Amino acid sequence: MGDAAWIGDDGGRPTRRWLRRIGIILIVCLAVLLGAAAAIAFYAKSEIDDFVTPRSAAMRKAQRQLEAPLPGEPANILLLGSDHRKTDGGKAVGDDDQRSDTMLLVRLDPKRETISMLSLPRDLYVPIPGHGSSKINEAYHLGGPDLAVQTVKELTDLDINFVMNVDFQGFRGVVDKIGGIWVDSEHTFFNNQQDQTSDIDIKPGYQLMNGMDALAYSRYRHDSQGDFTRIARQQQVLDAFKAQFSQSFSAKRVPGLFQLLKDNTEVAAGGGDKLDYKVLYNYMRLALKLDRKDVYQVEYAGVSGTGPGGASIVEFEQAKLDTAVAAFLAPSAKAREQTADQLVGKAAPSADGTAADATDAADTAPKAPSAPDPSTVSVRVLNGSLTAGVARNMAEQLTQGGYKVDPEQTNADASSYTATKVQFATAADKPAAVALAKQIKGAVAVPKDDTNPFATQLLVIVGQTGQQYTAPAGGAGAGDPAAAADYAGNAVPDKTEANVSTDPGWAAQSFLETSSKRFPIEAPTVYERSSSVDEVYPYQIVKGGTVYDAYRMVAKTAEGEYWGLQGMSWANPPILADPTRTVLRGRRTYLLYFNGTKLHRVAWHDGTGTYWIANSPLDSLDNPTMLAIAYGVQPIG
Repeated sequence: MGDAAWIGDDGGRPTRRWLRRIGIILIVCLAVLLGAAAAIAFYAKSEIDDFVTPRSAAMRKAQRQLEAPLPGEPANILLLGSDHRKTDGGKAVGDDDQRSDTMLLVRLDPKRETISMLSLPRDLYVPIPGHGSSKINEAYHLGGPDLAVQTVKELTDLDINFVMNVDFQGFRGVVDKIGGIWVDSEHTFFNNQQDQTSDIDIKPGYQLMNGMDALAYSRYRHDSQGDFTRIARQQQVLDAFKAQFSQSFSAKRVPGLFQLLKDNTEVAAGGGDKLDYKVLYNYMRLALKLDRKDVYQVEYAGVSGTGPGGASIVEFEQAKLDTAVAAFLAPSAKAREQTADQLVGKAAPSADGTAADATDAADTAPKAPSAPDPSTVSVRVLNGSLTAGVARNMAEQLTQGGYKVDPEQTNADASSYTATKVQFATAADKPAAVALAKQIKGAVAVPKDDTNPFATQLLVIVGQTGQQYTAPAGGAGAGDPAAAADYAGNAVPDKTEANVSTDPGWAAQSFLETSSKRFPIEAPTVYERSSSVDEVYPYQIVKGGTVYDAYRMVAKTAEGEYWGLQGMSWANPPILADPTRTVLRGRRTYLLYFNGTKLHRVAWHDGTGTYWIANSPLDSLDNPTMLAIAYGVQPIG
C-alpha cells in the first residue's frame, strides 16, 4: 500500500502495523512541511538501532574490534563484498567457501568535507594474524569479518568505525532498486563462463547498468592490469552508486531507502547500542551532499608477483601501503587545484572574491612518524635464501649502522624468500621497520607472522634480493617527510610535454559506419603516440522515454590500457556534473574532471553534441596528453 510497501511487513500485530503505516504517512507530511533533512532525522531516530545492529554472530564478533565514531570527527568504514561461490552443480555452498571479493576502505571526513576510498587488492600477499601469510581475501575465508577487520587494522594502523558486509545478491538488489547506475565503460567486456559469477557481456560507452551488469563490470579483471583495473572499476561503480542514490533520494523514499540497505547489507558500528543516531545521520548527510570532485580514489601502487605454488599475487610493501594510507587520511584539494593551475591557468575568483576551491590548514597532511635512532633498535637476522653467509654479512652491516644485532644468525623456515623481509614485533616498532627496509634495496616491512619467532623488535629475513644495507645519508634518526606528500595523487606532477602525435586521418577510417542526424560526429586528430583505434561503437541511450544517439571510440595503448572518446546528443548526462575546473579555449568551453592530481576526463559541447575524452581506469595518460587529445578532436567531414 503506497509508502507502507517501502517498509515491508514486520510480522507484528495488526494494530502495530497500522500504527507503523500511520507513522510513515506522518513522516512524509512532516517532510513537506520541514524538508527532507528533518524527515531523515525523525525516521533515523526510530530506526537507526536496527540499521547498525548486526544480525549474525560473525558480525557481532567483528563489532568488538570497532571504535565508536566521534561526533564531527572522520569515520573509517570497511566495506566487504563477499564472494559467495557456487558448486559445479549450481547449488550455493556454505560460508566455508566465502572470501572477501572486495575490501574497500571508505573515509567520511566532515572536517575536510571529503570522501576518500582505498581498495586493497584481493591478491595482496600479507600476514594474516594467526595464519601466516596469504592473499588478503583469505582472511574472510579463515575467520570471517572479524579476521578481515583485524587484518586490515594491523596492516594500516587505522581505527575502523563501521564494517559493512554486502554479498553479490545484495549488491544487485540495491543497484536495481535505485533504478541502475550510470557507468562509463572503457571497452567491450565479454566472458561466458556460465557460472553466474563471472559472466559478462557489456559494450563500450556511457550507459545505464542494472545490478547484474554493474556487478560483472566491477569484478572483471581479465585485462592487462588485472586486479588494479578491477579496483579502479569498483571505485568508479561506488562513485556512480553514490550519485544515483543521491539523485533517487526524496523525503517520500526515506523509509524505503533505509529498508533497502537493511535488507541487502549487514552493518556493525563501533559503540554498538550506545551509538547516538545523530552521528550516523550526520555522516549520511555528508555523503549525500558532497560533489563528485570531493571524492578521492587512492591506489595502492603494488606490483604483481608469484607466490607459493606459483600462484599469482600482488607483492606487499609496507612503505607503499603507508604512503597510500597517508593519502587516504589527507587527500589534497590544494594539490589538485595547483595541478589544474599549472595545466590551464588559475581559476577565476568566486563571487566573494576568493579563489575557487581555496583550501586551508585542514589540507595539510599529517607528518609521518620519525624513524628511531638505530642504537635503540634490536634486530635478529635469518637467512631465507640459498646463498650461504648472507645473514652474517647483513648482521655485520647492521652492526656498523648502529643497530643492536643478535649475535646468532641461523636459517629461516625456508630458503625460498624472494625479497628480504623486515618484520616488526609491535605497531610501535613499525616506524623502525619501515626506515630499515628503505635502506635495504628490495626489502619490505611487514608485521610478524609467527613463522619465525623472535624476541627482538625487528627480524630481518634475507632473501634473494635485498642483501645490501646502506646507511641513510641524513644520519641516525633522520625524520621522513610527510608520507601523504609522497603519494602521486597528492603531489603536483612535474611539467612535461604531451606524449602525442598528430594525424587528421588517424581515426577517420574507423568512423565510416558511424553517423547521426541528431548531432555531429567528431574524431581525434591528436592521439597518444603508442595508441591504435580498437573499435568505434555506435549505439543509442534511452532516458525517460527520450532516445539519444551516441558512439564510443575505444583506443588502446601499447601497454594494453584503454582510453576513449565519447559522443552523444544528450546535453546533460549525470557524469558531467561537478567539474573540477572549466577553461575557455577558442570557441569551446572545456570541463576538466580530476581524480586527485590526475586528469581523468575532459568534456565539451559543440552545437547539439556532447563529447568527452576519458582516461584509462588507472589514469595512465598524463595530464598534458589528455588535454592535447581533447583540444585536437574535430568534426568529421
